[in-house]
Amino acid sequence: MKKYDLVVIGAGPAGLAGALQAHELGLSVVVLDDGKRPGGQIYRNLENLTDKMRSILGKSYLNGETLLRNAKHMGLDIRAEAVVWHISAEKIVYFVQKDEVAAVEAEAIMLATGALERPFPVPGWTLPGVMTAGGAQIAMKSGSAIPAGRIVLAGCGPLLYLVAGQLAQAGANVQAVLDTTPRGNYWRAIRHTKLGFTSLKQLLDGIGMIRTMSAYGIRKIGQVDDIRIRGENRADAVEYSTSSVSGIIEADYILLHQGVVPNIQLYRHLGCEIRWDDSQLCFHPVIDGNWQTSVPGIFAVGDNAYIMGARAAEYSARLAALQIAENNKLIIDPKVKGFIKRKFRQLTEIRKFIDTLYRPLSQFRIPPRENTVICRCEEITAGEITDLAAAGCAGPNQAKFFTRCGMGPCQGRNCGLTVTELFAHATGKSPDQVGYYTIRSPIRPLPLAALARVETNGLAADIEFS
Repeated sequence: MKKYDLVVIGAGPAGLAGALQAHELGLSVVVLDDGKRPGGQIYRNLENLTDKMRSILGKSYLNGETLLRNAKHMGLDIRAEAVVWHISAEKIVYFVQKDEVAAVEAEAIMLATGALERPFPVPGWTLPGVMTAGGAQIAMKSGSAIPAGRIVLAGCGPLLYLVAGQLAQAGANVQAVLDTTPRGNYWRAIRHTKLGFTSLKQLLDGIGMIRTMSAYGIRKIGQVDDIRIRGENRADAVEYSTSSVSGIIEADYILLHQGVVPNIQLYRHLGCEIRWDDSQLCFHPVIDGNWQTSVPGIFAVGDNAYIMGARAAEYSARLAALQIAENNKLIIDPKVKGFIKRKFRQLTEIRKFIDTLYRPLSQFRIPPRENTVICRCEEITAGEITDLAAAGCAGPNQAKFFTRCGMGPCQGRNCGLTVTELFAHATGKSPDQVGYYTIRSPIRPLPLAALARVETNGLAADIEFS
């Protein structure tokens, strides 16, 4: 088993930038990623798309070209289609690649697994024809695929407007955007406006997204406070209401989005401390000023640490790589470190504005209707969880035993936050007091044939299968 100074998990913007920085400093580095090629969700399939689709996806997508080019030029060791399923206390990282189990040993581990789209549990969200806006964008990046038929987008956040415009430019029939951002959020967000050059450019980019929607005649309905998706065997319409009007829009596809949240599965697996952040309404790993978690040698970077955006993610990972190099007794130029810190601050100075403006409404996170499904895998409803809370159920983990909520193929990724918030709302406790699912190996599904070939020496006390 080969030992590396640094094992990076995830080959998106943060993972690639951190790995490149560490490699440049002379550290031995390997990157493990479950995709077919590096780039992550943000820069997915960048090198293989048509010129037309590359133009539609825009400059922010093409920013990844430099990262990918440098990774190739420097011969960065990137293991594609490597699915990490266990990390031991000794920092041995186990992964499956081509149905074979392999392992590498790490002096330090950089977790750069990015973010997940926040759950959006509304009536009908599990019907065929309903997907996330991010999922639709991935289809465009993966194979220039767009939904055929009438499309309605609903929710809040920059990605919603970006995807609406991209779909329209690609020839999709985008009927409307149902914007759930309440009017009060605009006034609260203004207090956090900082008009530095970088943040001003980001604001102008946002205005450009809305102008693109307008140019393609996409109807925008604001301050939506209730959404229900209608249909029998598949979605065929979305019903909405605001404080003053209500309506129904027929649609073949409904794309939902209300922001993204860190993917915390590996932190829970490793025993890293996590904490609820009320500004972003999600759990974050607790990190120090050098991006290290509460477990020594485990570093959290990019949107996997807290939501910051792709460009800021690169600089966070570079800072973590510098710290890992210093831990290995390498001398770091303070000017380089200072420059990276300044760039990171510039790229994140708009974060409070965005978090405040696009803070999702409680009714779209904590379903008020008891029959709304919140666990897609096991078809558990909001009412079942609130009934358990009223009966004295201790929290998400005990609810898992009673209902199998969180035990499906997604392993709680799509329902975890909703279950935590439902318990918090029902009991009057904070999300930190309620807690989150315990995450055990295997972190990702793996073939039994591969598992049967795993060397178990030294693993018996470390792996629990549930």
